[in-house]
Amino acid sequence: MAGQTQGTSAGPQGGKRRPFRARILHAASWSMGGYVLLQFLRIASSLVLTRLLIPEMFGIMAVATMVQVAVAMLSDVGLRPAAIQSRMGDEPAYLNTAWTLQLAHGVLIWLVCTGIAWGIARANGWGWFPPGSVYAEPALPAVIAVLCFVTVISGLQSTKIITAYRELALARVTAIELAAQLVSLAVAVLLAWQTRSIWSFVAAAWCSAVVSTVLSYWWLPGHNNRFGFDRQAVDDLIRFGKWVLLSSAFTVLAASGDKILLAGWVTPTMLGLYALGFNLVAMLEGAGNRLFSSVAMPALSQVHREEPQRLASIFLKMRLPFDITFVCAAGAMFAMATDLIDLLYDERYAGAATVLKVLSFGLLIARFGVISNVYLAIGEPRHLTLLNLVRGLSLFTLVPLGHTLSGFEGALWAIALHGLPGTVLLWSLNRRHHLNSLGLEVATLCLWPLGYAGGWLGSWVIAQTVS
Repeated sequence: MAGQTQGTSAGPQGGKRRPFRARILHAASWSMGGYVLLQFLRIASSLVLTRLLIPEMFGIMAVATMVQVAVAMLSDVGLRPAAIQSRMGDEPAYLNTAWTLQLAHGVLIWLVCTGIAWGIARANGWGWFPPGSVYAEPALPAVIAVLCFVTVISGLQSTKIITAYRELALARVTAIELAAQLVSLAVAVLLAWQTRSIWSFVAAAWCSAVVSTVLSYWWLPGHNNRFGFDRQAVDDLIRFGKWVLLSSAFTVLAASGDKILLAGWVTPTMLGLYALGFNLVAMLEGAGNRLFSSVAMPALSQVHREEPQRLASIFLKMRLPFDITFVCAAGAMFAMATDLIDLLYDERYAGAATVLKVLSFGLLIARFGVISNVYLAIGEPRHLTLLNLVRGLSLFTLVPLGHTLSGFEGALWAIALHGLPGTVLLWSLNRRHHLNSLGLEVATLCLWPLGYAGGWLGSWVIAQTVS
């Protein structure tokens, strides 16, 4: 078994696969190439839509999306990571059971979101929300209910996608994501141009989900799903998923708490500016999470199964690019925030520069959130649960305190730095598995000035180009 990590191993159908290192590099190139193209399309979409729609609509969509993501995470049982790391993850009965639960999960999310939308509408009618806040917007409940039906559509996706991630065969998966994003961009821009309506966002999300679901059956090789319920598969999924469920529930506090809190304090316009600045920072964090979940996590799962003694050294080698990128990007974004926002958007969105400048410091901590997913690879989701609990509690403690002391900007600083207590805990947990490196931490933090210098140079180039 140990030799499979270095040599060529057999795939689930008995055919030969690339050597382990070659599969990692091939998967990483497709994953990152696809992500870069996806972000290019999203930025292009943002540039067009911010000129067709008013900032208030971005604030409303931020809350509607937050509700969908929060409910999804609260009920997440980790079907994809469970199947990726499980020894039964290639068996048809296991995949059919996972698909059945996935669809049920999608329906559950939509029903709960619809209930939340109804509750917001009733509470608004009773005058429970401050006038002018995002929650008081009359259109918000309908947008939430209709938007969240995409979870039912996505719940129908084939588990061929899970198999592709398990085998690090990401070329067609990436192509499906790009096709769905292209359709979404075209629909959003066309409808926004014709209607100037927030419903262009909703229609685009539906179309994206339909395209990715259909292509998951039509274009990917592998097992065709049908309804199934295998007791052994359920036991395996529950064993892994109970900790993921707790972890996801706590993650909601950290991932969605900022918008939950801000929506009750600020206007839709202000939240729209926050969403734009936040999204620019989140692009980098999303790239890290994508690489770790789609490439590093499956690879480390295989190392843990076959050569556990090599896990620590391989993990530290995988971390290095993440740390360097995040720290340098933090310095660059801080230096060029104002010029970047001025370049991308018109004067109505100038306030997003302050958001971007402050939240850039969050990248120094966000890199630890990305690498903490190693616990899924080694079958220790309990550690991730504890980390997410601490992060969520920190957010809901520090952000209200920051807002009380210094208003919106104080809340921004609290959002950027709320992960510090979790980082201390992460260091303690990593020590149990010999995953720490003090030299790596110190060396990478010293790269922030280098990133700042690159950002300053970027600002100078922007100024010369614009002038």
